[in-house]
Amino acid sequence: MPHEDLRRQSAAFAALQTAIQKRHECRFHYKGKARHVQPYRLIHKIGIWYLAGEENGRLKNFSIALIDRLQVDEASRFTPNPAHADYIDAKDDIWFTAETTEVLLRVAPEVAHYFNRRPLLPRQQQHADSDGSLLVSTHINHINQLLPVVRYWLPHVRIIKPQEWHEQLLAELRQALAQWEE
Repeated sequence: MPHEDLRRQSAAFAALQTAIQKRHECRFHYKGKARHVQPYRLIHKIGIWYLAGEENGRLKNFSIALIDRLQVDEASRFTPNPAHADYIDAKDDIWFTAETTEVLLRVAPEVAHYFNRRPLLPRQQQHADSDGSLLVSTHINHINQLLPVVRYWLPHVRIIKPQEWHEQLLAELRQALAQWEE
């Protein structure tokens, strides 16, 4: 499987592993913002490494490649929240939010076998229709968890529910076409 090159972050990666084991808090910059995080786990998902950690009481994930100016506070120790650890263990993705949105997709017969072969979305369930298409249901934490999958399978996948997500996808596609036509 292709994966990101973290050679430049190897020292930070090792420091994070140690901080997780010893339960030391970390400070770093992420996407231009200073962060103070209690690190829980390193997660490898589809070739990308993430840090799962608690910031201000909320469980979040951070792409290792985007962590800058890491400082491990070796004088600090924190007690991991067991609910956060259980949540991380139960997740099959890296989107950490309590709220989910029910999504319904229509998958054309031409690509239905790809969705039957293995789940492409978290907690994916599907029902085959007589025409060979699939009705796929899932629960998504954030629209950006869904749209890359739908875009990849265009024009064979359509968002049925929520309708506003379908409309947002159409608006983004129209904007992209307008840029390409310039």
